[in-house]
Amino acid sequence: MRKLMIMLGLLVLGTASYAQQRGGGNATPEVRAERQTKMMTEKLGLSEDQQKQVYTLQLARVNKMQELRESQNRDGMRTANEEFQKNLAAILTPDQAKKYEEMEAEMRAQRGGGGQRGPR
Repeated sequence: MRKLMIMLGLLVLGTASYAQQRGGGNATPEVRAERQTKMMTEKLGLSEDQQKQVYTLQLARVNKMQELRESQNRDGMRTANEEFQKNLAAILTPDQAKKYEEMEAEMRAQRGGGGQRGPR
């Protein structure tokens, strides 16, 4: 019985530590904006000037989305995302914008659509 309890305890600890390592959800807004900017730089080939503009835009987006998520304002989140997309399009070149749209479509497909949810 004692061995069973020890094994169960180790299993719980292992699961908890794995969940914490995978996260990233507790990252600061600055870290999240930096991570997104870095990913976009790698995939889209952003110039230094574009990187600064995208970081500023991403940081504002992360802060706004966090605020809207806490207040559970889904319409506000949708509006903020549309505004982000419009501002981002002004920063990117036409080729980069096309690559970004393809990237977004691929991520939506991996997440399972990202469209309207059905009834619960």
